[in-house]
Amino acid sequence: MESAARKRIDATLNNLGWCTDEASPNCNVFTERAKTREQANLLNRRPPDYTLYRSDSDEPIGIIEAKRPGQTLREALDQAIEFYAKPLGVSIVFASDGSITETHDIRSGTTLRIDGDVVTDLVTEQILVRFIAEGSDIRTPHEVNLSKQQLIQVFKEANDLLRNEGLREGIERFTEFSNLLFLKLISEIEDDREGRGEARILERRYCWDQFCNRSAEDMLDYINDTILPRLVNRYNHSGDVFQQKLLITTPSTLKRIVDRLSTLTLLNADSDIKGDAFEYFLKNSVTVGNDLGEYFTPRHIVQLMVELIDPRFGETIYDPCCGTGGFLIYAFEHIKKKVLLTGEALDTLKNHTVFGRELTGAAKIAKMNMILTGDGHTNIVQTDSLRYPLKDEYDVVLTNYPFSQKTEYASHYGLQNRDANPVFIKHIIDALKPGGRAGIVVPDGVLFGERSQYVRVRQMLLRECEVQAVIKLHNYVFKPYAGQPTSVVIFQKGRPTTNVWFFNVHEDGYKKTGSKFGRPPISTTDLIRLREAWGRMEETPLSFTVDIETIVENDYKLTPNMYRALPLRSERWIPLGGATGLCDIIIGKTPPTRDTAYWDGPHPWATIADFTSKYIDQTARTVTDMAIQQAKARVIPANTLLFSFKLSIGKTAIAQRDLCTNEAIAALIPKDGRVLMEYLYYILPELDYTQYEQPATKGATLNTHSLPKVLVPVPTIEQQEEFIKVMRSRDEEINDFLNRADEVRGNARNFVQEHLSGI
Repeated sequence: MESAARKRIDATLNNLGWCTDEASPNCNVFTERAKTREQANLLNRRPPDYTLYRSDSDEPIGIIEAKRPGQTLREALDQAIEFYAKPLGVSIVFASDGSITETHDIRSGTTLRIDGDVVTDLVTEQILVRFIAEGSDIRTPHEVNLSKQQLIQVFKEANDLLRNEGLREGIERFTEFSNLLFLKLISEIEDDREGRGEARILERRYCWDQFCNRSAEDMLDYINDTILPRLVNRYNHSGDVFQQKLLITTPSTLKRIVDRLSTLTLLNADSDIKGDAFEYFLKNSVTVGNDLGEYFTPRHIVQLMVELIDPRFGETIYDPCCGTGGFLIYAFEHIKKKVLLTGEALDTLKNHTVFGRELTGAAKIAKMNMILTGDGHTNIVQTDSLRYPLKDEYDVVLTNYPFSQKTEYASHYGLQNRDANPVFIKHIIDALKPGGRAGIVVPDGVLFGERSQYVRVRQMLLRECEVQAVIKLHNYVFKPYAGQPTSVVIFQKGRPTTNVWFFNVHEDGYKKTGSKFGRPPISTTDLIRLREAWGRMEETPLSFTVDIETIVENDYKLTPNMYRALPLRSERWIPLGGATGLCDIIIGKTPPTRDTAYWDGPHPWATIADFTSKYIDQTARTVTDMAIQQAKARVIPANTLLFSFKLSIGKTAIAQRDLCTNEAIAALIPKDGRVLMEYLYYILPELDYTQYEQPATKGATLNTHSLPKVLVPVPTIEQQEEFIKVMRSRDEEINDFLNRADEVRGNARNFVQEHLSGI
């Protein structure tokens, strides 16, 4: 409801330092009215929901429109621009439903950005004034960016030093460095708190200035004997956060790292480095080792998922694979920004809101991260989540579970096999309270795979929960750590699914690169369109809705390419297979490769590697009669078109004799006189298969469901024959060029030999 959205907007503004008390002389936020009579007259008696003013002045600098029920954020934004901002001469506009916020700068016609990243929330007066002065894309001050670059350099240097201490790369070195980084950050936070007249939480004698200038030996002793015992006593009651002693035993190593950190200022009002410095390392450092990459979900994806799920004050949030705490941090901050921060509310936030489990030592880093964020560390534990099932425990689950994990505990969930993918999904469903909501990152293989466990868990998900959305991410979103196709699934437990909204993210606002140095921002992002369409789950060029009956008919598959309507360009575009299609389709089968009884027989067995010419006669391998009789190898008749539909999509060849093929090859046999096989040989390699592709681990692929749907242009037989005639002549030209190239290469080799013999 709009009133609920306004309450959360009020709390957010107050927490950002705006004064919403209109009885106060310091008020700089006016609701449903302008500050002056002259401004009210300009609005023609249609006041905005919120007008933001520059402090100690009558100058309006921003408009906020709260989204009404049934209204999209885009519509609310347009209303704010036309009816309020333009009459008042205001250039910056926000539209918000209390969770998701869209921004607009009328001068540039674009969204607001900081360092190229899209702004997705309300901002402080200080930041808003900078947007007015500097334009719609402001930059972090040079000294802050310099600190970040220096911080990365310090970590690289520390990594080398810790290697010499005998610490293993990855979690062990990173955790040791994190202990020192935590001391640096918490000390700056405490000094800042004291400077604002607030009481310190960590006494000064345990902070950075008390040891950073000591001698190397004295520094090591002071941290081990004074500071760490205090931190252990304060924070380790909920589990191991800080070790009793540093793993660094060489005083000079510690001194060098501390001296480098002492040159930096990490707490800055214009920087996000305070609460998520550890996450920054995981994203940007090239020296942390692959074992840390799995713990990092890109911030903009975490932020998007938190906004869509919208955890509320009083709800419990759980991440069964919390890594370094990214989802829990954003959920904690999301709630904290939108609630009145009384003592009771802070206690609820700190002790009864976020809960995490993590299998690895990254749990320690998650605890440190939560302490820096404002607490919530007490409910993070290092354990195997799948070993301990939960039942109706939490209001919200947010997670990106590890895709390649094996488990011994599938039987706890009524499942089989060691593949943890379906087990994690069942664990999440069980952990939710009735009515609870979840946003999870899922490997696409689970969403369309034909393994019985995958089909079963999709069936359970759709029957026990309302799957509201499947958001397909492109393959670069998780680079450089992983390139596996993934989707975000949003669902609510307690009632079965009736419709699923699919959204394809082709651009996420960052360059499509696998560079280890990260993905720089770009101007194009579909996430803005996603946020705008979310309220009504509209049909757009990137989104559409599918009913449950259609999904059930397709083995509960949950990938958008499975259902996207494929437009018939004309009556001459005909499906490749199916009841009304052009061809009967036979899929090959590979006999067990280690059983010699199936191999080296009389029947040629073709793979894509054999597609070296137009016609296939001989192949690199052969199979036996037993392979055909017992291992389901399929005999493809001579004069059949072979078509590669896995990964190397579109390659064709013609079987010149009876042969067998593998699962990556389809045999196409024209059913009637509508199409000539040789015409298909030439035309299929040139078609665009993007709209039919399904994601796979090593790239895109067609499958047995999408292959028959491929539309093929089919002219008259006379036109096909003329087309084939022209293509044959082109083949002859190509062969002539290749033969001429071989002749030239031979002449060149002869010349070289003659030259050598004459020396």
